[in-house]
Amino acid sequence: MTTRPSLAEAIDAGPILVDGAMGSLLYERGVLHTRSYDELNLSQPELIRTVHRDYVQAGAELVETNTFGANRIALARHGLAEQMAAINRAAVALARSAAGERAYVGGAVGPTGVKHGVASASERRLARFALAEQIDTLVLAGVDAIVLETFTSILEIEMAINVAKERGPRVPVFAMMVFGADLKSDGGLGPSEIADRLIAAGADVVGANCGIGPSELYQVTVGMVGHGRPVIAQPNAGLPASVEGRTLYVANPEHFGVFARRMLKSGVRLVGGCCGTTPDHTRAMLGAVRMLRGEKLDERISHGAGERGAPAGAIMQRDPLARAAQPSPPAPPAKLPVGERSRLGGRLARGEFLVSVELTAPPGSDLTKTKQQVAELLAGGVDVVNIADGPRASARMANVAVCARLAAETRVEPILHVCSRDRSFLGLIAHLLGAQGLGLRNLVIITGDPPKMGDYPFSTPVYDVDSVGLLRIAAGLNAGVDPAGKECEPTAFVLATGAEPGAHDRDRELRRLEDKKAAGAELVMTQPVYDPRTLERFLDDAGPLGLPVMVGILPLASHRNAEFLHNEVPGMGIPAEYRERMARVGGGPAARAEGIRIAQEALAAVKHRVQGTYVMPPFNRVDSALAVLEVARDRWQPSTGEPVTGVAGMAGVAGVPHVIGRRP
Repeated sequence: MTTRPSLAEAIDAGPILVDGAMGSLLYERGVLHTRSYDELNLSQPELIRTVHRDYVQAGAELVETNTFGANRIALARHGLAEQMAAINRAAVALARSAAGERAYVGGAVGPTGVKHGVASASERRLARFALAEQIDTLVLAGVDAIVLETFTSILEIEMAINVAKERGPRVPVFAMMVFGADLKSDGGLGPSEIADRLIAAGADVVGANCGIGPSELYQVTVGMVGHGRPVIAQPNAGLPASVEGRTLYVANPEHFGVFARRMLKSGVRLVGGCCGTTPDHTRAMLGAVRMLRGEKLDERISHGAGERGAPAGAIMQRDPLARAAQPSPPAPPAKLPVGERSRLGGRLARGEFLVSVELTAPPGSDLTKTKQQVAELLAGGVDVVNIADGPRASARMANVAVCARLAAETRVEPILHVCSRDRSFLGLIAHLLGAQGLGLRNLVIITGDPPKMGDYPFSTPVYDVDSVGLLRIAAGLNAGVDPAGKECEPTAFVLATGAEPGAHDRDRELRRLEDKKAAGAELVMTQPVYDPRTLERFLDDAGPLGLPVMVGILPLASHRNAEFLHNEVPGMGIPAEYRERMARVGGGPAARAEGIRIAQEALAAVKHRVQGTYVMPPFNRVDSALAVLEVARDRWQPSTGEPVTGVAGMAGVAGVPHVIGRRP
């Protein structure tokens, strides 16, 4: 293994996964709150080493020492003040022995307990001495960073930062404050104000931990992004609850996976956990970190070494989980023109308005219902469907099998979703060649969200490559070259890819789209868009790339559904006006009809700026999809393979107009 970069270089190169709770985990393993948890470094070292090892095996790349309360003032409450140095030295040795070369070690430092807002000058001097003494010991023991965490006083943490910078000027200092449910910290200061003060005091990394759960801390830490320093977020596993006399945190680890992705995509650089979190929470966040780091790695491959201040290959040197296999360089143009590869490709080449409806594969192997839905779509003039790849981490029929049977047994032409999440590098190649052998010609290639909610949340994400790497593989196969550079029989795929018009980091999303085009993308299928202004900005910015766009449209099912999509799904902002309209109708048939009307309005507003649309009807309600598509009849020529007798089933959707008024 080559020399590992410093922690500062690793943070600059890509997102970092931090470990979770120590204290609450020790409590769950039978250690009473009345004990000094820090003293366990001396009396029960194997217990502490095991906790560190569990986090490292779960994927943590930065583990914090068991020294949160190991300053002289806090230890004195247990009669352990004179063992301060021994406790801190032992803690670093235990963390380092578990981390090995797989993780960095941060020296955890908590507040002294002195109330700085009302403390006398002598009390503040004692607090400063206690912090300086502990930080000295941690730095001399060889920590990679000083982690100031769970501070509630801005005055005390500013003093602690100053002390840490004096004691270890070359050691990065992390500074994290506690925020309340109102998203305010000490003295009513907000995230932006806290970030500015921590940076002014000298912190190298700023953020927040403890106090609140991932949803609230997301709002806090995103407010700290953009202030000139990396941001760290370590939320609690929700709020504590008393169950049979024991304090428990009941948040779902998979929930952490969702918010880890949201935080990282919003610019947060380091994610971990605090009270109530376990190695299961760390494991749930690992997929998000690997996915985002994979994208970062491809950016470095595409744009060259050192572009953002980190050495080329820094991610691969630092991350033992990163795979050695890398996609081949961008392939030459496909040998077969896109218009000759499939029905969809022909329409794409002729500049026609493209239409598809997304269907979810059945939970079993019976395609009877799916074929009935396809028949209804064909009767309505839709002869292209796209089938998602393992949505919502549920057990469903493989989408490649669904596509193959629909292509063979109906007149519909399928688009196969292929995500890099679930298959190894070699498995992806086999999957693509298998799709070609089954006669499938249309692919939409995506990275795929980490496994989260569902019946099988422990499924391990792979991410040997991301969507850019997978596009390179597919484009190479189209040109008759496999990833090893060997000639092979050319495939004939139309290559679509995804995009997020509402991405928080628009510049990064556009860079990614540029990379995707260079890798072989020929068509963009966006995430659902509800705000026409968001899509207009995206189309303006992406226009120079010359990629045709199919806009994603998802009819809302209820007010609850609208709020969930707005608050929980990255890149899916729903305007307040639409959420208010859904709130007025609530749920049921009225909400379904209102959701269709909103989807019609969204499509009508942008249909003249895109080359197509794909509709994602909730619960495979194809009549809803057909109702939405009515507003595009002036651009879309329905399939004429069978007589079109009108839109089937629309009488059952009360209150939905076939066509809404056009904008002037």
